[in-house]
Amino acid sequence: MNLKLVAVDVDGTLTESSRSLRLSPHSIEAVRVLRSKGYIVVLVTGNVLPIAVGLSIYLGTEGPVVAENGCIVFYPDSLREVHLCRDKPSLEVVEIVKNMGFKPAWQNRYREHDLAFHMPRNAGYSLVEKVKRLVEPMGFNVYWSGFALHIQPHGGGKDRGVEAVLSHLNLTWDRVAAIGDGENDIPMLLKARLSATTSDSPDIVKRAVKYVASKPGGEGFHEFAKLLASI
Repeated sequence: MNLKLVAVDVDGTLTESSRSLRLSPHSIEAVRVLRSKGYIVVLVTGNVLPIAVGLSIYLGTEGPVVAENGCIVFYPDSLREVHLCRDKPSLEVVEIVKNMGFKPAWQNRYREHDLAFHMPRNAGYSLVEKVKRLVEPMGFNVYWSGFALHIQPHGGGKDRGVEAVLSHLNLTWDRVAAIGDGENDIPMLLKARLSATTSDSPDIVKRAVKYVASKPGGEGFHEFAKLLASI
């Protein structure tokens, strides 16, 4: 398949499961396997840039990093960061979401474009859909990651972040494998030549990919890494 780049989600994919934020030791081995086969490993996350870059360094991925759901791309070879989004959601949007019971994430003070909000206890996905109906017409992207609600200006999206990396590296989507477990990963997964998700991801994500791992979280990522190493 002549794959070269592996785009990897963080929360729910590098962690122990879709409900855990503890890094799985299987993910460390998965990165080692991919790097030993010459793959460029790119972390693609909704997290803030400093955390994403720090994680990349400690994991040894060495490739570019996509943060804030595609709003920011960091190139470690030149220490350059590129912002694909402008500004951040307005105070009006923030108040709408807060009035619906969502709690701003502690990271928002460090976020430059993509703001995150935690779902009210016992609320269902229908509340996310309500936010989408209200906020998307105002000119913002709305994503549900499985951990938080993300709102960002147009210009972002994990697929857009990966596209910026591909342009920088002179590669195309037919050289890309991608794995993720959240709704916010779907645009990236649909464009990748080979896409995968973990066993504990939502059905909407499983329907979007070509390969569903038999294991959750980092174990599923490790399974996918071994598959890529055998191609």
